[in-house]
Amino acid sequence: MRSSSDGAEIEADFAALHEVVSRIVGHTYDALTTPERLTFLDKLELEARRLVVPGHQLINQLSEQSDPTELGGKLSHVLADRLCAARAARPTDEWPRPPIWVRAAQSLANPCRRC
Repeated sequence: MRSSSDGAEIEADFAALHEVVSRIVGHTYDALTTPERLTFLDKLELEARRLVVPGHQLINQLSEQSDPTELGGKLSHVLADRLCAARAARPTDEWPRPPIWVRAAQSLANPCRRC
């Protein structure tokens, strides 16, 4: 893992991530066999789990380095509003977490007002 990155490098990486995800979302997957589909589902789940790490890093840094005045409110409320998440605590019976395709279907069924 790198020790530090500059803002321009991070911005470029996020732009590249957005472009690649847009291409992946645009595929129909009709030409794939069942084993290939399973392989790509495995890869998709792995990358989705890896992408949680920078999100946690950003949240932890916001918690450590920001105050409510700068954030515009309590961190949990600001995040809930910005990320279109419910403020209420999630039920504990949701573990293990549903697979990515279930979460994707749920997010499409309940689109964010910002999206």
